[in-house]
Amino acid sequence: MQDTYTYTARSAENPDEVATFTLHDHSLSVELGGALLAQVERALQPEEAQGEARLPPWFRPALTWVVQRLLRPFNIADVTANAKDDGFWIMAWVRAGGLRLAPVTVGWRKVDNPDAAQAFVRELNKRKVSAAHPGRLPGPLDYWATWALVGFLV
Repeated sequence: MQDTYTYTARSAENPDEVATFTLHDHSLSVELGGALLAQVERALQPEEAQGEARLPPWFRPALTWVVQRLLRPFNIADVTANAKDDGFWIMAWVRAGGLRLAPVTVGWRKVDNPDAAQAFVRELNKRKVSAAHPGRLPGPLDYWATWALVGFLV
């Protein structure tokens, strides 16, 4: 039987921004509400002086599909989380071919339950102590960017 621990992060400033993080032994599953999608939309949204520009209606379902494909369970050795003051952020590395490809980061300046966020970070860090390294290579060799740079220099 798996040892699970679940934390649901909700923005105190915008309650629609929600994500659920579940630890299963040494892996982390992420289920996003509007959290990451809202952050991506804000980043991609062009600012216009007159009125508000909107992304095309087809963009949100396409983005949801891409994000869900990226968010397969992460090994907790690839996850970093922090709960400070009333905020919470978490970063997990997407792996491709056994190497770290890109980080996925979600965060809130204020969560509605900062004590639960701190408890989740403590539990994650406790489990990371006994987690095996998921990569094939140590240190900087565990990143695709290193290999791309080496290939470029050679």
